[in-house]
Amino acid sequence: MDIHAAVGGDEGLTRKQIDAALLRTDASALPVREQLALEYSDRVSATPVDVPDDFFEKLKAEFSEEEIVELTSHIAHENYNAKSNRPLRVEPNDFCPIPPPEPAK
Repeated sequence: MDIHAAVGGDEGLTRKQIDAALLRTDASALPVREQLALEYSDRVSATPVDVPDDFFEKLKAEFSEEEIVELTSHIAHENYNAKSNRPLRVEPNDFCPIPPPEPAK
């Protein structure tokens, strides 16, 4: 996650937004689309996967079909990385200290 936090900070995300994305604080600091993307990520990452129809309808109201496919692909890729890196003891590269510093204004 440190590379994503570092890039997010470079792109202007505040610490509050990054912390919300890391689920350290209330996600209401994020726009609705981002809140839904994070919840979708949690649901897709759960074992077993839990994406009920009513939640998927909320997702479709905010994202196009193409965006949902892309989002799902990215989530699956990150799950693959986690499932590979953790057992192999791959450590973070320290691209960004956790918690990340406030981005430059």
